[in-house]
Amino acid sequence: MIKLLFVTLAIVISAQTVFAGTAADVVPTPRPPTDLAVAYVANQPAPPNPVQMTETLKVGHTIPENLLLLPIPDSPDYAFVFVNQIRLIVDARTRVVIQVVD
Repeated sequence: MIKLLFVTLAIVISAQTVFAGTAADVVPTPRPPTDLAVAYVANQPAPPNPVQMTETLKVGHTIPENLLLLPIPDSPDYAFVFVNQIRLIVDARTRVVIQVVD
């Protein structure tokens, strides 16, 4: 009986250790931008002096703070930026690239 109690206790402690902090570790994945937001970004003309970076930015990368993000009308959660002649849709709050627009 005591062995069963210790085994049960060990399982409970192990489960608590494994699952401790998982809620805090979850990073919310932003919803993909709407088709309307993507179309808006795709139709924007390239700026006369586009930003050039040596690093290739991809989905999941964070846009540097010194780059100006442009708002997307009717999509306040998103913004966009031109980098290396590429349009990038980013999460306006975190500055993380969500989508590359061809």
